[in-house]
Amino acid sequence: MLNPKLLPAALLLLCLPATTSLTAPDLAPASWFLDEDEVKIAMGGTWDRTDKLKMSVFSEGNSAEPLVTGEKMFGQILEDVLATQADDYIYYTAWAIQPNMTLDPRGTIAPPGSNTTMTALWTEAIQRKVTCLTLLWRNLLNREITKQWWDQMGAAAKAIGAGEDQARAIVDGRTKVGGSHHQKSLVIKRKGEAVAYLGGIDVTHDRWDTPEHCCSIPFRDRDLECVATCKARETEPNNFRPGWEDVSVRLRGPAVLDVGANFLSRWNDDEDPSSIPPYIEKAVKLKAPPMDPMDAAASGVGTQAVQVLRTFACSYQPVCTKSCYSENAPDGDVTYLAALVKAIKKAKNYLYLEDQYGLFQEDYHEAVDGALAAGLAYVVVLIQPPDPEADQFGYSSYQAMMWNPLKEKYPGRVFVYSRNDGTYVHSKIAVVDDTWMSIGSQNLNYRSLTSDTELAAAIVDQETVEGPDGFEVAKLALEFRTKLWAAALGVDAEEMKKYTLDEAVKLWQDGTRKERRVAPYVPVQKAPFGRITQKVVDGDGRCSGWIKDEEEEVEGGRGEGGFGGDISEISFL
Repeated sequence: MLNPKLLPAALLLLCLPATTSLTAPDLAPASWFLDEDEVKIAMGGTWDRTDKLKMSVFSEGNSAEPLVTGEKMFGQILEDVLATQADDYIYYTAWAIQPNMTLDPRGTIAPPGSNTTMTALWTEAIQRKVTCLTLLWRNLLNREITKQWWDQMGAAAKAIGAGEDQARAIVDGRTKVGGSHHQKSLVIKRKGEAVAYLGGIDVTHDRWDTPEHCCSIPFRDRDLECVATCKARETEPNNFRPGWEDVSVRLRGPAVLDVGANFLSRWNDDEDPSSIPPYIEKAVKLKAPPMDPMDAAASGVGTQAVQVLRTFACSYQPVCTKSCYSENAPDGDVTYLAALVKAIKKAKNYLYLEDQYGLFQEDYHEAVDGALAAGLAYVVVLIQPPDPEADQFGYSSYQAMMWNPLKEKYPGRVFVYSRNDGTYVHSKIAVVDDTWMSIGSQNLNYRSLTSDTELAAAIVDQETVEGPDGFEVAKLALEFRTKLWAAALGVDAEEMKKYTLDEAVKLWQDGTRKERRVAPYVPVQKAPFGRITQKVVDGDGRCSGWIKDEEEEVEGGRGEGGFGGDISEISFL
């Protein structure tokens, strides 16, 4: 039965008949994913990742579970870490971390009285003789926080006589000048199985949130009942912090080996670190054993095909002689950008993007334009308007460069929105035709797509269902898209699955509905910002071919960027 609250929307839909001609999508994963040659081209034309990195082109038989909001991800990580035992291992990469962040602020997962902060969990894992290796970006602004965390764990490691092969943290500055390590991944190998996480969420206080997006930082620490009942706005509006929209994915199956191979390729790369003061504590050589294929559950744990995708720059001068990753991505890696462009070009019915930036980038801009010209029905975009600090560097102008011309050229087919409830959109996801979907750490800008280290999973579910438009679609992509749209539009998730694509898009357009958490967003082009200034604050990291012929002299900008440097160690011991 239709929810009575949805009757106005339902009546509106009765008055707006569907007219769009839609096409049943190709459901074969291999037709959506990059093939072996396309992967090689996206890595400079000569690098074979299946041979050099032991990363598959793509794998089948995986379980891929999208985790929307930090509450879902943190709670699942807690359960997986608590289950580790001696001889298990944890491989972790992050852009940022807050070691006193609890993964169970409501106390509903761990045993009563448990300390579930990152510091406590990793310390206890070390004491259980779990190998804990971490690559954390060398962000000078967070340097003291990072060092404090590892000092605390170092005491625990020393107390049990753990060697550096078991417990080691690396603060990694092997980036372009002004760049960052933006990958966010976790591989946990337990007895008989392994799991991996990747996506947009770092373990920090502001990332923890519920799907209701009603939490504030003070209430997260001292008034959990208020968080649970979503009263923060009314009871203490001056302390209310807007919500945080973000997505990660939990993987089981052979794709875990690919996430682990990315970690190990960074950890074990033979390229010597540079030693640029004042960044360095101690330059180190690293070596960790490869993952055994048996560490991941055998193919068949799920129905999802997964392609693990990355970004690495092609040149890191002057931080390294050329590449800081001679054994990883010596000519760069833009497989995520290449995969996104391929999926967009294949789109027939819709493209949905949810992104923190959504800035202009020529390759995916041209792909969207070409797909619309070829008949793509709809493009729906949810992005975050830049804050005043970011707009000093022209970010709204670069959003305008990306989306305003497409809206003008294809009226009634391109829709750009932002949240109207103050929730910060930090997601980095794409969904195409209820078939291909991606979840990762990359934003839609030049830096994330060509320069900063990034990690993503493209997913095609081989379990299909009949969609609301009468043809077969991938089950996971349909559920993922309708869940996100239901939350944005204030519609029951099960009801959203019943709406045809035309009906759902009209709900986005219906500005009379008070339940909507989104509103149309028109970014403003401002002088003097344009393509030239964007090259300075959001430079292209490619060198030739997909790896572009132009090396920018100045990289960087605000937000999740920072300082280049070396790779160095904060020792546990």
